[in-house]
Amino acid sequence: MLVLTMPCRNAWSGDTIIVSVPAGECTLSVEANDEWHTLRLRAHHPQYKGCHITEDEMTASLEAAFLKTETPALKGNYSSLSIGRLIDYPWLSQYLADAAYSDHQWNSKKGKPVTLGFNNYVARVLFNQKLLTSIQTTLAGAGYRIVSVTVEKVLVGGFREVPLYRGDYVRGLVPYDAQVWFRLQKIEIIF
Repeated sequence: MLVLTMPCRNAWSGDTIIVSVPAGECTLSVEANDEWHTLRLRAHHPQYKGCHITEDEMTASLEAAFLKTETPALKGNYSSLSIGRLIDYPWLSQYLADAAYSDHQWNSKKGKPVTLGFNNYVARVLFNQKLLTSIQTTLAGAGYRIVSVTVEKVLVGGFREVPLYRGDYVRGLVPYDAQVWFRLQKIEIIF
């Protein structure tokens, strides 16, 4: 795996790029904002092409950032990890669409949750321990765990909207994209 390290600051956001790794036709950067105690996975899209970041690429970039010891390196206590748009992670987008379609709490004819608001519904679906196992394992190695998921800007559409969808294109409207944050908590590592 090629890891690029760039000790540069993103002037408009105050984020420091810790590592950047190739991810398909895109570059995936792990950035830190020490003032706000936040982390961000940022997919850099070449000329309007979608990124299709795999689970392995996501966890490898996080692991590279947490293992990095030369400056800039992750330091301090971080409270959240933003992963940006869900459609950059087709495996997460597909999980969300499939889970909603088969969930009695989602109305696929109307394209909305039965009782919850869109953001709360999608956050509940994505906060699934089995789905997040590889991410949780990577974060646990660095002394963190995911305690909740927060989303906004949920997009709803047909299964043809889900990037790299693997399955039957059944009728109905499902959530497939959102801005996503994992809320983090520092844990004690016992050796």
